Amino acid sequence: MSKEIVNVESQIRAGIEIMLSGVRGIPEHLSQGAKLAEGIAAQLKHEVKRITLCALGGSAFPGDLLRVITDPLGVPLQVSRSYEVAHARLNKNDLVIACSFSGNTEESLSSFDDALKRGAQIMIICAGGQLEKLANQHQLPFIKLTKPTPTFQPRAASGFFIGALSALLEDLGYFEGARNRLSLVAQELKTLMDVKEEAQKIASELNGSIPVFYAPPPYAESLARVVKIKINENAKSPAFWNEVPEFNHNEMVGYTRLHESLTAVFFEDPLAKPRMQTRINQSAQTLSDYGVKTLKVAIRPAQDRLSSLLATLYLFDVVSCEMALQAGVDPNPVAMVEDFKAALGLFESLDQA
Repeated sequence: MSKEIVNVESQIRAGIEIMLSGVRGIPEHLSQGAKLAEGIAAQLKHEVKRITLCALGGSAFPGDLLRVITDPLGVPLQVSRSYEVAHARLNKNDLVIACSFSGNTEESLSSFDDALKRGAQIMIICAGGQLEKLANQHQLPFIKLTKPTPTFQPRAASGFFIGALSALLEDLGYFEGARNRLSLVAQELKTLMDVKEEAQKIASELNGSIPVFYAPPPYAESLARVVKIKINENAKSPAFWNEVPEFNHNEMVGYTRLHESLTAVFFEDPLAKPRMQTRINQSAQTLSDYGVKTLKVAIRPAQDRLSSLLATLYLFDVVSCEMALQAGVDPNPVAMVEDFKAALGLFESLDQA
């Protein structure tokens, strides 16, 4: 093996360690994020009856995750991924949270403008950029995130967002005991991070194929979508997602032909109703009978459902980095996204949306 090849592999391994060192910090980030939210709820001037998180990518999925955890509690939390807040009507009892680690995500900036024009209460979560300037300009409730290290990747910041949002929901009276629960989740999560061997096996199964991830509700968006994103960003590979049972009514027919490059990955939920478990197993079996490569991955068992979901997502952080190693790519850069943003040009106002 030439010295040049060895150097390239060493650089890739160093990049993988940068990425994984960030996500390994999630247990600590949960409590740190909660501390950042101290006193924020008291700055709001009106009762909050509905909460909308306006974000994209890694800044949005913590909202999806919390929706799964808090929906049974009746928490009025929604996630909006667009240039405008996803409600026909807004008023002073709406809390719109413009969320972007960089502070420069144009959809979040545009949603900020929309919420401001329509009279909603606004708060901001970011690490700087234009959103921080707007928070200071309008004297808004503001949670400022910071990078734990200079090489920290924003996509590893989910723990900060989950911690801050959970504490905010607790202080608003919607998520009783959130801080105590986060502390227990952090302790449990640390015991669930020994996944390298399993991750290597899954990565080998997915190597050279395009994975399509399927999960039952309510975990499709908070699990299948996010795992797909991890494969996209870290492994620089196409990946897709959908939910069961919707998949059974249309998408599965698409595997009748031209499926050689695809691997269908089904998330098994041991807590799902028996009929859903049967549906997941039969979905995998039917595709297999048609010659489709399939893989089943169990949602990791844990005492707390939040621990379970975070541990499963961490598993795929490692899987995606193992895929990056096999492909010979550094998981950190997202050159195509940066090239696209440069070509798209500067976003200036809601009128452009």
